[in-house]
Amino acid sequence: MGFLIKEVDETNWRAIAALSVSESQRGFIERNEQSLLEAAYDKSLQWRPLALYHDKQIVGFSMIGAKQGNGMWLDRLMIDSQFQGKGYGSLFIPLLIDFMKQQYEIERIYLSVHEENEKIIAYYQRFGFIDSQKYDPENGERIMYLDF
Repeated sequence: MGFLIKEVDETNWRAIAALSVSESQRGFIERNEQSLLEAAYDKSLQWRPLALYHDKQIVGFSMIGAKQGNGMWLDRLMIDSQFQGKGYGSLFIPLLIDFMKQQYEIERIYLSVHEENEKIIAYYQRFGFIDSQKYDPENGERIMYLDF
């Protein structure tokens, strides 16, 4: 089976809700329960919650959406604390980028990061994301983007 991206649905939403990042990362990303509620009720942005699997095990969660024109947001990406440090994030970022390109007609992917999370900007730059030096007015986070 390898690495797989699946829709969050009635068979896996509880497992997604139970995932959490390490204690030191909790201030940098919303809880999965909140993300699932946003996807269910904030219809205007058409959020799409995704389960990240390695073989048959859920190891992480992502949420994409807010497509406008040729751009779209990779709004959430988390790997459960018990699977962190094993390279899953680095494996799933390219898979998510490909998934988004295949599923949607887009030319740019946006994401935002907390500036206090010092290592994250350089981390995303490894995958080609560019620091826009601009901030999201909704949450004050720094915006990065990837063009293709």
